[in-house]
Amino acid sequence: MASVWPTLAAVRAALAVLPGVATCKVGFEANMTAADYPMVRIVPSKIADGTNLQQRGTEVMVYFGQPIHEFTTDLQGQWQSLLTMEDAILKKLQASPGFFFGYRDTFLDEDRIEAYKVLVIRGTVEG
Repeated sequence: MASVWPTLAAVRAALAVLPGVATCKVGFEANMTAADYPMVRIVPSKIADGTNLQQRGTEVMVYFGQPIHEFTTDLQGQWQSLLTMEDAILKKLQASPGFFFGYRDTFLDEDRIEAYKVLVIRGTVEG
């Protein structure tokens, strides 16, 4: 079976060009700084047989977020910005050539992270 890396690289390339994204990488590094945000991180969580016998599906967690700037907008404005970003990510994933993306769900951070708002989309990619 072929490596899933080319598919993950295609997902990264598709999301890296979204307006406003400062950094987009495969993997979630521990030493991120404010300069990395707004960010997108594609983290593979499971590889299994795909819907096509010659492909494998990769379950991914697409993290995205931005610093909290309550001095420039209120929390409601922050949520509006993040949910707009979620919509742009989903549209890009579902319309990109070279791979199929199956959406599963989106987890919200429930306002628990002090300096950043980070959400995660779960889904499966096959390429």
